[in-house]
Amino acid sequence: MKKFDISILTVAVLLTGLAVIGVSQAKDSAAAHTSAVATVGNTAISQTALYEQMKKEAGAKVVTDLIAIELCKQEAAAQGIKVTEQEIDAKINPIKDKLKTPEKFQEYLQERKMNEKELRERFGMLLLRDKVFEKAFPVTEEQIKEYYEKNKERLGKTYEEARPEIAEKLLERNRRKHSDEWLEQMKKKYNVQIMDPVLVEQAKE
Repeated sequence: MKKFDISILTVAVLLTGLAVIGVSQAKDSAAAHTSAVATVGNTAISQTALYEQMKKEAGAKVVTDLIAIELCKQEAAAQGIKVTEQEIDAKINPIKDKLKTPEKFQEYLQERKMNEKELRERFGMLLLRDKVFEKAFPVTEEQIKEYYEKNKERLGKTYEEARPEIAEKLLERNRRKHSDEWLEQMKKKYNVQIMDPVLVEQAKE
């Protein structure tokens, strides 16, 4: 089973590419076969060839991440969970403050091959994931207190000062521990089916 982890979401560009190519194939198979992404002399490398190779090399990982992202979105909608623009700002503004100038921030985006809208979407998805998991596997006050008592000398802070940091750490631990369990539950709840035989076989590996 491919482990569920959308913590980085660097696969997003690949996901989009696969989705676009897949839609193109479905709408116009003949065009997809003849539309070239590159040429070598008189030989064309088609979108179909690119798609099939990408699918073989990373298809199972990509489809798992796509499914996980969509499950997060659908479960969040079902639970009434939302992410506000202010919450996204709270993640991005410290980056801008650290970089100090708009020019440096643009360099930061260019290094990551994204624009600000895409960065906001990424943080929005991460925040949504965190909220969904926090509701599914909540961190209790007792767990936070237990962690603090075991680590207070190392933390060097009062309980109230350390509490947000501990809660975040325990939430991340819950996410790692229960991610596959959650994914399997959601697949059943939302009747997930992989239709491509190649991806079905890869998912079994």
